[in-house]
Parts: sequence; C-alpha cells; structure tokens
Amino acid sequence: MVLQYLKEIQYRLFFSFAAWCFMLIICYYFKETLLYLFIRPSSNFDKFFFYFVTTNVTEIFTTYIRISYFISNQLIILFLLYQSFIFISEGLYKFEYNYIKTIMTAVTSCWFFSFIILNYIIFPTSWKFFLTFQKESLIVNNIFHFETKLSEYVGFYESVYYLSHFICQIFTLILLMFCFIKTNIKFIKKIRKPFYFFCFLFATVATPPEIIFQLITGISIIFIYELIVVMLVFKTKLVYAGNQLKIINIPTVNTK
Repeated sequence: MVLQYLKEIQYRLFFSFAAWCFMLIICYYFKETLLYLFIRPSSNFDKFFFYFVTTNVTEIFTTYIRISYFISNQLIILFLLYQSFIFISEGLYKFEYNYIKTIMTAVTSCWFFSFIILNYIIFPTSWKFFLTFQKESLIVNNIFHFETKLSEYVGFYESVYYLSHFICQIFTLILLMFCFIKTNIKFIKKIRKPFYFFCFLFATVATPPEIIFQLITGISIIFIYELIVVMLVFKTKLVYAGNQLKIINIPTVNTK
C-alpha cells in the first residue's frame, strides 16, 4: 500500500516537472507578448521617459529567460497545489474535503485578484510615483536623467508583484483565522485596536512613502476586517436561531 502511494507521488512529480518544462517552452515562444504584458502597465504615462537601455549583449536574452521562468514558476505552484489536493482527497472526510477545497478556492481567487490589482492599480501607481522625482529633477536643475534598464525594470515588476500577492493573501489568512475562532466573537472584538495598529503599520512599510496610499491600504484592510466580523456575527445568529427552532419544533408521537 505504501509503495503504491510512493509510486503515485513519483508519477505526479514527474508529470509536474514535465508540465513545468512545457510551460517554460511555451512562455519562451511567446516571450515578446509576455514582455509587452510586463511593459503595458507603465507605458501609458510618459512616452518621453519610456524606453529601455541594455548594457550587456546577452541582457535581452537573459531577460526573456527570466520572464519565462517567472511565469512558469507561478503557474506550476497552482498546478502543484491542485495535484496535492487530488492526491489527499481520497483519504478525507466530506467536511475536510469541502474545507480544503474552500481554502484552495480562496487562495486561487486572491492570486487572480492580486494580479489584476497589480496591473491596473498598484504597479502603475508605483511607477508614476517614482517617475515624478525624475520630472522634478529635470525641471529644477537637470542633474538626473532617467534611462530604464530592461533587466532592472523586470526585477522591479517582480518585487511589486510579490508584494501585492502577499498583501492579498493576508486577506485570506484573516478570513481563515476568523473561521477558526468564529465561535468566540468577543475575542475578535477584543483584538480590534491592536489589529488597527498593525494595519496602519503594515501599510506604512508596504506602500510607497505617501500618506494617501498608506491611508487607503490601511482603511481597506480594516474595512475587510469589519466586514468579516459582521458576516460571522450574522452567521452565528442564524445558526443560533436555527438551533432554537429545532429545539422548539420537536416532533411528538401520538399514543392514541
């Protein structure tokens, strides 16, 4: 029995590696399209600043390889999560299966949501914020002249991607934490003030050094926190009311 499980794990790892290789090949085949998707979020602000320089003859090739690795690694993580879930699903109870399925659905949804937020809000805003310093230097004394290096631009995109992905997964972690302690609403309300402080501290560290972005990030996390608390309180009241109805509506047996 154990040998069969080990063989199945071996097969799944082999198929995962083969899938990763195919993803890498396909990503490299569409390397120009993927590079365009990397560039597109920041190409609509100022055409004067937007061009790339390369200082190495192999830099363009290595950048294409880096982008292919980056996309392939993100996709294979989701593939491995799915394979792991399928592997352990046969030995789970129904409530465990549904619970893990809910967690994976939430994590995957947050991953897609973070990708959309990154390309349409976070990265363009960050690019515009840092680009304003270059414009100010040109207006004042023309000391600095900004020229975007291709490899450094891709590295900046990756760092912002990981940061936005981490922020979105925090929401999933908060939801799961509340699901574990949903029967103790008083404890959730008790940690409200420390959680508010943590939200603004995290927003200060994670966002660009501008008060508007920090307030928006902190207030958004607090809003989601309060929304989850209201949902849990409402759900607890519904469960309590349902239990009361079950107790009241006890079927009686006619002894006549």
